[in-house]
Amino acid sequence: MKKIVGMNEVAISSEECPIIGTYALATCFGILLYEENKKIAVVGHCTSNWVPIVLKMLNLIGDSDKCTFKYLVIPGFYSEQNDIHDTKLKIETFFNIFKTDKVTFEPFTEEYVIDFDEKTNSYEFEFDSKTGKFLSQKNNFVKK
Repeated sequence: MKKIVGMNEVAISSEECPIIGTYALATCFGILLYEENKKIAVVGHCTSNWVPIVLKMLNLIGDSDKCTFKYLVIPGFYSEQNDIHDTKLKIETFFNIFKTDKVTFEPFTEEYVIDFDEKTNSYEFEFDSKTGKFLSQKNNFVKK
């Protein structure tokens, strides 16, 4: 079972539903948070108005236990070359400086795989929180 979020939505993985992702990243941005030890992933899909989505994501993870989430911001197909609001940089900067007594963030540095949907000229991805790996289904691109 998997959870795939649409525009301006967020979701968190669970034991029963470890695969999580998003689609239709054309001018939008996908955000992934992953806690490796707890095997928890949170995905958000946002426009340049990213603050409400990040706040929803933070609300889902809470701060009950000490943990470090890796973060990754994936720009959409068009936003990759033309991010006029510097959205990717703003989101990354937020995670670089935000922390609580129990929750911290660090950049996701591993290579990752996203898929390209030729019909919509958009990126999409699925992530398995149990294995910590991206799942690819078609026309994939390895990114760093």
